[in-house]
Amino acid sequence: MHLSALHAAKISLATSTGIPLDRWGSGLTILLEKVCGNIFIDKMRAIHLLEADYNWMNKLIFAKRMMDLAHDQGIVPPEQFAKRGTQAAEGVLCTVLFCDIIRALHVTAAINSVDLANCYDAVAHPFASISLQCFGITSIMAVMMLMVLQTMTFYLRTGFGVSTITYGGTKFDPTMGLAQGNGAAAPGFTGVSTVQIESYKRMGHGIQLVSAYSGTIFALAAILYVDDSDLIHLAKTPDLSDSDFFNDVQRATMDW
Repeated sequence: MHLSALHAAKISLATSTGIPLDRWGSGLTILLEKVCGNIFIDKMRAIHLLEADYNWMNKLIFAKRMMDLAHDQGIVPPEQFAKRGTQAAEGVLCTVLFCDIIRALHVTAAINSVDLANCYDAVAHPFASISLQCFGITSIMAVMMLMVLQTMTFYLRTGFGVSTITYGGTKFDPTMGLAQGNGAAAPGFTGVSTVQIESYKRMGHGIQLVSAYSGTIFALAAILYVDDSDLIHLAKTPDLSDSDFFNDVQRATMDW
């Protein structure tokens, strides 16, 4: 059998059985400067370089097929602006228009600017698995992709070379997160944020605006670009006191 055909057969077997290849369990971590010249360890961004075929498979399954399905079926909510066909500037414009509307209507409103710090590195795998399956990924594929990350052995690459000391998780103490550099990280976080947004709206948070011309009701809970989030709030009644509105905002922020 040709080498490439044999390689493809191994990947196909892994995706059908949920048993990853052994060599997928090693990764290389590189620290990049977020701000030029700032080399403090807590100010650097950790990028993980994974096995090429493992990462290619993640890009194909999650970034391509899963997101194509989500786009065709309109699964990703309008609150998430980090998706195909939208830009961060459109989210900023949406926030500005919201402020213009509440200024014209003379109603009490508020915006909470919150940041899901270390969004890719802090994702809990049980929640990520549920979110990916909501997007149509099979449980076998979701579990296998996450299982590799949970027990991966990471080596640190610096200007002095590759470290001999490693870090990573075990089956009994797994490492969480989606790993920046993973082809499944961005679409995976889109799935996680979608479930978060829909749950947040189902709890009754967000705003409703009615079009003056058509009478169409617009519901919006937040304005997100990846993990940068603006939670928007509107007083439920015109006579709501400032203290009650403040408590409503605090409650919504805690729920988020």
